[in-house]
Amino acid sequence: MRTDIPVYTAEVAARRTVTPHMMRITLRGARTGAGERFASCGRPDEFFGLWLTTADGQEVKRYYTVRAWRPESDELDIDFVVHAQGPATQWARDARLGDTVAFDLPRGHFHAPEGTARTLLIGDATALPAIGRILDERAASDPPVRAILSVDDPRDRQQLRLRGRDSLTWVAAEDIVAETLAATAEGPDATYLWFSGEATTMREIRRHVRHELRWPTTQYMTMGYWRRDAERWGRRFEQQTELPAQLAAIWENGDDDETQRDLADALLTRYGL
Repeated sequence: MRTDIPVYTAEVAARRTVTPHMMRITLRGARTGAGERFASCGRPDEFFGLWLTTADGQEVKRYYTVRAWRPESDELDIDFVVHAQGPATQWARDARLGDTVAFDLPRGHFHAPEGTARTLLIGDATALPAIGRILDERAASDPPVRAILSVDDPRDRQQLRLRGRDSLTWVAAEDIVAETLAATAEGPDATYLWFSGEATTMREIRRHVRHELRWPTTQYMTMGYWRRDAERWGRRFEQQTELPAQLAAIWENGDDDETQRDLADALLTRYGL
């Protein structure tokens, strides 16, 4: 699967404000260069890389979740958190009907194993598009959901599609780790955790479920969508001239994904990253 080149182009068909800091852009008519229609990967947390042009003319790629896919109308929705700066935020603010955008092939990670008795969905505002779609698209036979969510502004809390046995807790950002640790300590044992949000928080939660709780790798998925100290982290990373090659050797060593992540986390920690 190629993720290093734009595969589809689509046209901006609509835009609307979801909450004060969340904007939804609807794209229509996504096609490959050969005219093939957009094809979903089938995972409700699917995402792709958007190719965007910055104010100074540079081309950059930023990753966004497909909040909804409507094949009958040939449309897909992308939600943007707009209180941050950056080329994607600026593009979302400036996008006009008829503008075109390019993106690569979609992929996703959400996959609760057979026999799951409870699903934990945990994240911040950046996770809301994926969590919303997971809730929208689950089957009637799927297990109940325990959701723990955090947004900086209470006005950004969304109405989500919950069922009778589900529960939802909105927490402050500084409390999300403690709430997650408490939730993973509760029964039942057959729990599937999907967490996404700030990268350092993600690493802490991943270490807990993998190395303290020793959950099977099929029982959790954690992703870092953004980094709180991105500028400092980026400067420090660039100072470590041997680090890129060391990371590349880890990703190419043939180990399974979670072992590679363990090794990468240990390496980054040694460098103070």
